[in-house]
Amino acid sequence: MTVSALVEPAYFTYPDYSRTLGDEVADLNILAGFAPDPEQRLVLDAMFALDRRGNHAAFEVCVICSRQNLKTGLFKMAALGKAFILDRKLIVWSAHEFSTTQEAFRDLCELVEGCPALDSRVKHIHKASGAEAIELLSGARIKFKARTKTGGRGLSGEDVVLDEAFALNPTHMGALLPTLSAQPDPQVWYGSSAGLADSAVLRAIRDRGRKGDRALVYAEWGSEPGGCQESNCDHELSAVGCALDDETKWLQANPQMGRRITVSYIRNERRALDPVEFGRERLGWWDEPGELAHIFGAEKWSRCGIPGKEDPPTEGIALGVAVSIDRAWTSISAAVPLAGRQLVGVLARERGTAWVIPEVARLQAAYGCDVVVDRRGPAADLIDPMGEVGVTVTEASTTDVLDASAAFYDKVQTGVIAHMSHPELEDAVRGAQKRPVSDRWAVGRKASTNDVSPLEAAILATWAISGDYDVLESIH
Repeated sequence: MTVSALVEPAYFTYPDYSRTLGDEVADLNILAGFAPDPEQRLVLDAMFALDRRGNHAAFEVCVICSRQNLKTGLFKMAALGKAFILDRKLIVWSAHEFSTTQEAFRDLCELVEGCPALDSRVKHIHKASGAEAIELLSGARIKFKARTKTGGRGLSGEDVVLDEAFALNPTHMGALLPTLSAQPDPQVWYGSSAGLADSAVLRAIRDRGRKGDRALVYAEWGSEPGGCQESNCDHELSAVGCALDDETKWLQANPQMGRRITVSYIRNERRALDPVEFGRERLGWWDEPGELAHIFGAEKWSRCGIPGKEDPPTEGIALGVAVSIDRAWTSISAAVPLAGRQLVGVLARERGTAWVIPEVARLQAAYGCDVVVDRRGPAADLIDPMGEVGVTVTEASTTDVLDASAAFYDKVQTGVIAHMSHPELEDAVRGAQKRPVSDRWAVGRKASTNDVSPLEAAILATWAISGDYDVLESIH
């Protein structure tokens, strides 16, 4: 599949303007061997649009698109245009992760140093870590800075690049925007893939852009969420007519598909990623804010507590294994039948994953218990090594996890779940938030404020002892 024509953005709004320097900026980048794609060319015209006074028509520029398509490259082109054509005195580039900022700096250095016409206009390139900057003979500078949690005062410049804008918080903006008020003609650029549930700053910009804010250039590539053949589609690979497998939707959200991104790569990514991750990162489906209340209702959860027992029963016990999203922690939780109830608790929660396989092997040998792992979760890479040491693993699909979450929730509401005082489980429940999947939900690792692996493992273990599944998909 080869795509050369413009892939239209789902949303593209911009202010009225008199003329644009987009052609000049495009030509400059062609000279540097960095020719813009049609989509980048479209946005450059709007970014460099001028009003009748010769000022920028837009104060803000926001570009939303799946990763590795156009955003960062577009901003590199624009930064060169600002420095080499407009002689802007200070362009400040930042990203959520400073390593991303450093990559942009290295790429721009290669472009400038590889083009004699540009390199001859450079006064100095500062390459010391933390002081990265490109300084021109004209006095124009492009500085690359860390975006700290404490605010954005250090990001003040005539032009400010806020890459990875999904991670912006109100503190950044409250510190940054007032500092620009003294600049004669400032411009702020936001670049991101689709937002997370807690991307409040970016979501507000999105809402303004989709409506057509007169001071904002807004370009968003993405496909319309939904469209599955079945209304209750769980988006698993086995789902028939799932929208996540619609290659037309892939192209709507990925202008580089058929150019720098191959269709076969996206197909492989579909197999490897959790459906919700794939929907957000490749199709541009936003995570919307979930409930901020206690995931089960604080009172309901509290009523499920029982006095601790020195020796809880082990007959019929099952184990769940879950890893935190940053892989810093792994939890083994257990569930065991009681008279009319199901007792859950945390057997172990320790750093890393190296300790898990021998411990799970020991526990299964001692109790003959089921061991359940979410085959699309962070613990999935432990499944094969467990099998290699003789552990029988039940792999829970996304549908299984959704079923287990719904059943666990209902059992908390009706008092079927019983839990003793385990600080790790209490912390997990207190910080847990829901992750919507179609019209259902599971525990959201990214949206939650604490490590939720103890809770995820408990939900899986309870599912195993409940007979809530029909077929065990196991490996040995």
